[in-house]
Amino acid sequence: MKMAASRNMFDVPDSRKLQSRPVPVMGGMAVFFGIVVGAGATSVFFNSYALFTCIITLTVMMYVGMVDDLLGLSPILRLIIEICLVGFIVYMDKTNINDMHGLFGIGKLPVYLSLPLCAVSCVGIINSINLIDGVDGLSSGICIFACLCFGIVFCSSYDGTMAVMASLAAGALVPFFFHNVFGLKSKMFVGDSGTLMLGMLMSIFCMRMIDNTSLAALNHPRLGVVAFSLSVLSVPVFDTLRVMFGRIFRGISPFHPDRSHLHHLFIELGFSHIGTSVSVISLNAFNVFCWLLCYLFGGDATEQFIVVVVVGLLNTIGFYYSVRKMNHQRAPYRALRWLARKSHTEVGRPFMTMRRLMDSI
Repeated sequence: MKMAASRNMFDVPDSRKLQSRPVPVMGGMAVFFGIVVGAGATSVFFNSYALFTCIITLTVMMYVGMVDDLLGLSPILRLIIEICLVGFIVYMDKTNINDMHGLFGIGKLPVYLSLPLCAVSCVGIINSINLIDGVDGLSSGICIFACLCFGIVFCSSYDGTMAVMASLAAGALVPFFFHNVFGLKSKMFVGDSGTLMLGMLMSIFCMRMIDNTSLAALNHPRLGVVAFSLSVLSVPVFDTLRVMFGRIFRGISPFHPDRSHLHHLFIELGFSHIGTSVSVISLNAFNVFCWLLCYLFGGDATEQFIVVVVVGLLNTIGFYYSVRKMNHQRAPYRALRWLARKSHTEVGRPFMTMRRLMDSI
């Protein structure tokens, strides 16, 4: 926070922002150091080449995001850097989105299809995490949830490298999450440095999960790894697709910022920041739960994927436009407004106790 103040690195309120005062945006560096220190301590007991390449790419993405926070980078330049880093991971770790593992009867993909698919998918994931960072605790909460989901599958698949990386990221995000949600004097945002870094990490997890050498696919033959990965990141991915295509349909740049994300809808309904984050993460968790039910009841890779896509479309695109068209006098809309009022806990004793604790640390 002192570094942010000395370099005037603040997120300043404007017509699109939801905070009321300038907030430091170097939280991503704090999360980064948590991951790196954890990786250093872990390396005493656990050595992995893939962990090293992860740290390199996270470092580059953290600095790219910091430059973007300080000076602002063009979307095209950022896109080129992201593609280059994805290519670096593909080359160094020999991992790729190159196998559909039976999805619609498709197996291993040829290189001329897998490389463009990997680049588009990973860049989409990176930017979806970046774009969902709109309210307190949302991007960090989504990423903690995703790390836990990926970590459980990696651990059960004996993929120690990725299980360790998921654990490190979740552990590094937890203290930031509490300061971001409850802090007043200690409040900070993760910034582009954090969201781009975390988006890169989510991409690495997906590449490792879907690669033709995937330990998850090997140890869990009925597990639809494509469906699982999509379910874990369903709200960021589907909401970003809706926003991007909506902007293009209106004749504006898909990178033009606005207030059309799912979290903006919850804020307009009157939800608090905490209520909004809990609601959006719950929608994401519901998709993972539906995927899990399909998996447990014997659904194959294609059936799992269809369930994830249908639920993802319903609880992001369907929910968004349904609420927009609701009659404000009808019971469903009034119920949402009632939930919104109940979500305001910022003046309660537990919240204020957590705030004092966070500001004292």
